[in-house]
Amino acid sequence: MNRADIVIIGGAITGSAAAYFLARDGRAGRVVVIEADSTYERATTPQAAGGIRQLFSRTENIAMSQFGLPFYQSFDEDMAVDGETPGVNFRFKGYLFVATSDSEAELMRANADVQTAAGANVELMDGAAMQERFPSMSADDVTLACYSGDDGWIEQTAALWGFCKKAVSLGAEYVQGRVVSMDVDGPAVRRLHLESGDIWEADVVINAGGPWAGEVAAMAGVDVPVAPMSRAAYFWRCAEPVEDLPLIKDDHKLFIRAEGDGFIGGAPTFDIKPGFNWDFDRGYFADYFETTVWPLLAQRVPKFERIKLERTWGGHYSENLFDANMIIGRISKSIENLYMAAGFSGHGIMHAPAVGRALTELILDGGYQSIDLTRLGMQRVWDDTPYPEIGIK
Repeated sequence: MNRADIVIIGGAITGSAAAYFLARDGRAGRVVVIEADSTYERATTPQAAGGIRQLFSRTENIAMSQFGLPFYQSFDEDMAVDGETPGVNFRFKGYLFVATSDSEAELMRANADVQTAAGANVELMDGAAMQERFPSMSADDVTLACYSGDDGWIEQTAALWGFCKKAVSLGAEYVQGRVVSMDVDGPAVRRLHLESGDIWEADVVINAGGPWAGEVAAMAGVDVPVAPMSRAAYFWRCAEPVEDLPLIKDDHKLFIRAEGDGFIGGAPTFDIKPGFNWDFDRGYFADYFETTVWPLLAQRVPKFERIKLERTWGGHYSENLFDANMIIGRISKSIENLYMAAGFSGHGIMHAPAVGRALTELILDGGYQSIDLTRLGMQRVWDDTPYPEIGIK
């Protein structure tokens, strides 16, 4: 029998951010992270775009990004261990949201008001102004665009390992293993059983299982609306020079960002069902780039008509099927020591610092001290009152 004060199930960026903040606080006692894959080969974090933006409609999400932006800006210095820095390479190239319909433009204007009121530096522009700023982009179908120049992206895998190594340096422990069952007795999870046969006891259990969070919760008899959702991504090079572009997202769910001497991007499928899928260049996705993604790329940036696709890969969103916004906090009305942070639906990296801090406050102080995330708890699921992002997500 092994014992910890706090066990975190899942050691990707959310779980490791929680481990870092708990260990840094000094009041958490023994913090143990149980991670099934110590290489993170199939974790969501390494497959993601690594963006951090303030272009949200909900004030909680804006506030979490506003905490994450300076946090990642000083990440290399703050997370250095024995003189070694993670190398997150924050690129402040901005974010650009593009609306192609009057209805989306109306939502974009309303969201810009919320963002401005929250202190974000955003700029609305019509298609002509957008094209003047970014000449390689087409304005043919653009109704309105919103530019957030203070935003950007990071090397997401470096951020994951940065959190891991710093948490360990502060006393957190990582155990490689897969949790396969839980013993619940009265108001608490009492024991976690690992595939290896090891057993762990803990005063507090945090489910940071990402796409697997629904499976983890079910081990305690708890139903949460979180499931894996396949997302394919692509790397290509363009035959013609393209100026520095921000990270672009439009209302067709297309995203584009620079990567080295090329670009990465993609567009999620609209009819794929939840579940794991690791064959991102076969089966359902076999011709998806040519038939769906490439035409969208060429519409948004005409020079992308002449590109060379060089790599296809994919991962899985930790998708909240209820309203596509994250779930944080206690996830059972009767189990008092089981917490979760999952269902980010694509926003996990940018919000990991704020979520790690929020979990620490919730567990050690009994409530949120910095950003009130109450509306992102399970209560909205129980009450059937969705709290989704509005507009481009």
